[in-house]
Order: sequence, then structure tokens, then C-alpha cells
Amino acid sequence: MRKILVFLSNGVEILELAPFIDVFGWNSIIGGKKNLIEVETFSLRENIKCTWTLQIKPQIIISNEEEIDIDQYEALVIPGGFGMGGFFVDGKNLKIQNIIKKFIEKKKIVIGICTGAILLGEAGVLKNKKATTYFLDNERYFKQLKNFEALPVKERIVRDENIFTTANPESALEMAFILLKILTDEKNMNLIRLNMGYN
Repeated sequence: MRKILVFLSNGVEILELAPFIDVFGWNSIIGGKKNLIEVETFSLRENIKCTWTLQIKPQIIISNEEEIDIDQYEALVIPGGFGMGGFFVDGKNLKIQNIIKKFIEKKKIVIGICTGAILLGEAGVLKNKKATTYFLDNERYFKQLKNFEALPVKERIVRDENIFTTANPESALEMAFILLKILTDEKNMNLIRLNMGYN
């Protein structure tokens, strides 16, 4: 079965995570056997404290000994979050940065939702790449893209080769449908959208 990998850090925003769980969950029921794609979550921690009080137990905990087999996965998704919840701490971890780099090296799809793009920048994979991130709040996150030598674009969803970045929580649902379309096809994506009530 094909898989996508979703990174969870403290302070993650549920609205940026939930669309990938839901869209690919619906796909597993309606999309047919040939379109099955499993979502697996991973973290450095056994328990994730989300921005708005909810707690999550990731499926895979990265230890010093454990490695992720990148070849098992079609895509890496990094939902964004709030610094006040500790979101940016794990993005500085070399193990997480190396996982991001390996996905890029293998030309797999890498998605940074909202401030998740900052973790891509921390890993050094946005240099000379068009990218977006949250650009409200005095553009403080957006300005960080320049520090990473990215090419900032004030758009809702930006693609540069196999890297996707988005500007806010609202865009996460559309990005989940885009990923589903890439990994299956437009007909299947439209079927899932329709059954979920989006048309």
C-alpha cells in the first residue's frame, strides 16, 4: 500500500493536520482498492500537545536509533503551528531536517502548510525555490523566507517542482485534495470531494 508521512510537532494546528487524515480516510472507503493510500504520523515525542489543547499520539516515534524508510512514502506533509505552543523547536532537530532533505533528494512530494514552510526553510531546502507561508501578522514569518534564501510569493498555494507551500490553515484542505489528485487522478479526487460535500 502507498503511504504519506505527516510530521507532528508540539503546537501543531489541528485544522492543518485534519484535512490529510480525513481526505485520505474518505479515499480509503470510496476511492477503490487501486487508490488506497495510508497516512502515518511521526514525531520526536510520544505525546503531542496541539495549539488548542488537544493531544495526539503519533504512530511513529523517532528515536536516536530508529530510521524512517523514505522509500515507503510518496509524500511528506508538515502541518504548521504556533511558536507559543513550541512548534518551531522540533524543526531545528537535525534528525527531522535530514528526513526532509532525504524526501527532497528522492524527488518526493514535500508539503509545508502555513508555518510548516518555516521548517522546510530550517532544513535548507527552500534556497532559490518559490515559497509562501503565513504572511499576515506583520509578515514576520513571510520575511523569514528571505533569510532561508527562498523566493517569497504572496499566494495561497505555491509549487516549485516537488515542493508545495501554503499560506494559512484554510489552504490545508485544498492542498489535501491536490495531493490526492497527484497520487490518484482527477476523477477520483472529484469523487472524494463530492462525497465529502465539496463541489
